[in-house]
Amino acid sequence: MAENRPARFEDRFGVRYPIVLAPMGGYTDGRMAAAVTVAGGLGTFGGAHPGEPDAWVGEQIDAIRATTSGPFGVGFITPALPRWERRFEIVLEKSVPVVVLSFSDPRPWIDRARDAGCKVMCQVQTVAQADVAVDEGADALIARGTEAGGHTGQIGALTLLNAILRHHADLPVLVAGGIGDARSLRAILAAGAAGASMGTAFLASQEAPDFSTGIKRFIIESDGSDTTWTRAYDIALELDFPEGIGARVHANAFTRRWEGREDQLRSQSAEVRAELDWFGLESDDESFVMHGQSAAFVDEVLPIQTIMQRLTSGLSAAET
Repeated sequence: MAENRPARFEDRFGVRYPIVLAPMGGYTDGRMAAAVTVAGGLGTFGGAHPGEPDAWVGEQIDAIRATTSGPFGVGFITPALPRWERRFEIVLEKSVPVVVLSFSDPRPWIDRARDAGCKVMCQVQTVAQADVAVDEGADALIARGTEAGGHTGQIGALTLLNAILRHHADLPVLVAGGIGDARSLRAILAAGAAGASMGTAFLASQEAPDFSTGIKRFIIESDGSDTTWTRAYDIALELDFPEGIGARVHANAFTRRWEGREDQLRSQSAEVRAELDWFGLESDDESFVMHGQSAAFVDEVLPIQTIMQRLTSGLSAAET
């Protein structure tokens, strides 16, 4: 299978296994990232945690470095970076090895990161986005399929991967979406991917933040069929994502109520937002719970070390 892979992500990024913890802003922290790095992957966390001050980013970076000398990264939603610029500056000042940019044209942020000595991974949802990222000097791409939890586009992961590889076979292209066990990881490697960026499997870990207890329950109980792609939460919460981007979330009464009624929701967004307990997580009636279809492969809460061991089980030396 190794001959199908366009480039060795492991060699370029200094990791043992071709596995990245997806940044998932607000859902991840330094503890999770450090655990994935210690286990041989590339741990990252989301820099734009809405409930924390700017200094939080530096604290997480310091906590990772107190745990491991291995590589790690920080991710940002690119169109929101003007609001989080100080956090981006902290990442560069602290010489974080990897920056992950997502959801739009990476300029001018990619130049600033590369000038600071960071490797840059760009998460893309279309071939056109991949073209721009490559032209701007991305070190790796993440083809984010619609199966992935959280914000994503509407193209399936394998379709997107193969479309990108037709144009950019000389660059590591990882896959996000639909990967949650060793079999699905081997499948995307066989299809030509350089690795996987994974979120859902790691959210159901012992190291995931305490607030995600409810999310872990949803993931463990999911068979993969209970998610939906929607823009309803983004509209209600006035989250500024580019056209064509929505969120894969746990389907519930809220998503069903507003399906096909986006214009009406826009006109009532303030009223709906005031009533929405969007991170309640005590029931599935309204809560904004993001997880992917790969929840079908996750049956219990485990330490990240064990999750990594299970994911890499059966990979040959040539593949790793």
